[in-house]
Amino acid sequence: MPNMPNCLKGISRLKLYVAIGIGGVIGSSLRFLLSFLFGTNNFSAFPWATLTVNVSGAFLLTFVLFTPFIKDKISPTIFTAITTGVIGSYTTFSTITVEVILVGKENVFYAFLYLFLTICGGLLCSFIGYKVAKSLKKEAIVP
Repeated sequence: MPNMPNCLKGISRLKLYVAIGIGGVIGSSLRFLLSFLFGTNNFSAFPWATLTVNVSGAFLLTFVLFTPFIKDKISPTIFTAITTGVIGSYTTFSTITVEVILVGKENVFYAFLYLFLTICGGLLCSFIGYKVAKSLKKEAIVP
């Protein structure tokens, strides 16, 4: 498996994919449950569920990645299932925050640039997607 971390090279691809998939089901289900508990079905309301998921996911991923006990006591397959599967599907924001911290350790300017581009790029793409969707809706109505 090219470009894989050393700790994952001995694991079969199928076993790893299944573990990540199971973790993904768990993480996305947790996110859905949380949005259900917050009653988030009104898109004009403040997205408390999403905020909670993003902030808690950022904490969880950083905690898991930087706690030596967890990395030493859990198999690489389970570790990847938890980080990439559960937390990765629970939120992608957690990955962004960890990457900003890691880049910032090397170059603060690049960390802020990455954060700026991530946020502004995401907002821009969201705006473009909204506009494209609105334009397709109008075109579908007009014969």
